[in-house]
Amino acid sequence: MLIEKKTMRLLILSDSIYRKQSYGENIYIPPHDVHLDVGDPNETDNFNYSLFDYDISIIHIEKPSHHTIGYYHNISKISDDAKIALDNGLTVICIPESINFTSKSGNTYGATAYDWLKHFQIELKDNQGNDIRPSGSGMSKIVKNYLGFCSEYHQIVINPDVEDLRKLAVVGDTEIIIGMEYQINRGTFIIMPPPTINNTSYQEMMYSIEQLARSYFERARRRVSILDAPDWLTGYLVKQAIDLHDQIEKLNIEKSFFDRIAYVLYGSGDELEDSAALLLEQIGLNVEHQPRGANIDLYANNTKLGVSFAVEVTGIKGIIKKDSNKISQAWKHITDIKGSKNAKDKVAIVANTECHLQPNQRGRTSFSTNVVELLEPNGILLISTLQLYDLWKAVHEGTIKKEKAILSLFESSGLYEKKM
Repeated sequence: MLIEKKTMRLLILSDSIYRKQSYGENIYIPPHDVHLDVGDPNETDNFNYSLFDYDISIIHIEKPSHHTIGYYHNISKISDDAKIALDNGLTVICIPESINFTSKSGNTYGATAYDWLKHFQIELKDNQGNDIRPSGSGMSKIVKNYLGFCSEYHQIVINPDVEDLRKLAVVGDTEIIIGMEYQINRGTFIIMPPPTINNTSYQEMMYSIEQLARSYFERARRRVSILDAPDWLTGYLVKQAIDLHDQIEKLNIEKSFFDRIAYVLYGSGDELEDSAALLLEQIGLNVEHQPRGANIDLYANNTKLGVSFAVEVTGIKGIIKKDSNKISQAWKHITDIKGSKNAKDKVAIVANTECHLQPNQRGRTSFSTNVVELLEPNGILLISTLQLYDLWKAVHEGTIKKEKAILSLFESSGLYEKKM
């Protein structure tokens, strides 16, 4: 059985990291189980990121050398989104690097860069320095690795009524906090000193950020690694504790495989495509992702049965209508393969329609009548992710063989009807 970890959705809002990722020659490419988006929080026109769409959001606000028009528009949204994210059990990491400047648009002044932290009972002082020392929970290997890339800090002032505060870093031999975490509603809010961003250490620095984010992501999923504890802890654990940790880790990884497949029931975007690919593999097909811009999302085949599929995957809040770009892409693929060795491909549209609703609240069909009338005569298979999931479930539970499941798809045109 193919085992995969759940994808971590990671957002980094940072002007300097955004420039490195967009224009640098040595960009950081995350591992396959991390979906990374990087945006510029001072973007003036196309700032479409919402923190509550991500498992971990990192906010790195720097004072720009020119205008602050983007901050004028975006800081309030970032503040509101952070509250929603924390209310919903997600993690927000704030990396302050500059003075608490006030954003400006023309002659109009907007929000200050870090005053929104007062909503979370946090303020920043003007005090800056470079004597950073890990403390408390910051003694974990992952936090210490990250702090190794930090050369200066901005002092944090915490409301004394804040409970469940965990220190991560302090100033030298003092107890002045410059790195910390604490729970806000269901989520976790973290302040960390800023990393030094330069060409020589960029890859290692980004890896340390990704690992820091991953440690909180795994904690939220109750998969805290022993390696995230202090270096000395393993030597003190009894064998039973280590065995239990290994068993829990194994079960969590196995469970994440089924969670990944179940995403086809409610997901959208690239993650839905990944989950559909995993599901098709489990049915018995070899699956290849196609490059961006291609007419199809996935190419799947089974050489033993001599069948191949060209698959379009989509998740939307409505149903598939004639004006959907998936229709034009499928049509274009049929035109392109005429007379070629792929002419016998079964073109399929896999749709998670009304994805925001529970299955029992969705309509009876995922495709409009005119879509069916247009595509059925051309041999195109139209199937919902709910139907595909049920087919995989039958294979998984042994009530149907893989070969029969594959042929039931290949031999169907128009709306899929299970033929067992």
